[in-house]
Amino acid sequence: MQKISVHDLMDLRLLHQIETEPNPKGLWEISLSGRMVLVCLGRDKAEVRVLHDEVSWIRVIKASDLDVTCVALSNNGRLLAAASTKGTLNRLFDTLSGMLLQEMRRGSAFERTEIHSLFFCFDAEWLAVTSNKGTVDILSLKDAKRNNMSLPSLSYNKVTSNAGILRKYFIPEWPTARFMYQKIYNTS
Repeated sequence: MQKISVHDLMDLRLLHQIETEPNPKGLWEISLSGRMVLVCLGRDKAEVRVLHDEVSWIRVIKASDLDVTCVALSNNGRLLAAASTKGTLNRLFDTLSGMLLQEMRRGSAFERTEIHSLFFCFDAEWLAVTSNKGTVDILSLKDAKRNNMSLPSLSYNKVTSNAGILRKYFIPEWPTARFMYQKIYNTS
């Protein structure tokens, strides 16, 4: 096990030590405003640990069935976004309750995608997701209806009545917008 140590910057007093899985990518986030909220990998690679300084406890969130490869925290520390090694689903959690709030799909369930970054806008209305496929997906967090604009033309009732992979594939929300970018290589 590895540990993350949190110190008081005024006197370098140790405040917390959080045990984590080996973390070669250095995955962790800290809130930018309000009370301090820190997220990092848990003792299992599918877990994320959330430390709320104001309540002095650590919540463990099972963020995925696979290894977590990317995390983001909203500015106020209330929302956590997580992506796994497969890269097709991004999940949004409430950091206080640990409750899954939204599940957003990007890409095919049959094709692995490496998520490079997750980023909340300042007011947490939007989430941007970048990947190795040369895409930036924009997901609406306030108005989930916007996310299903690219859903294949099947009625919601027809999809929800089907069992198995169709239900799992179509029910999560899809991006509101997708941008493609080109890699530019310096040949000089």
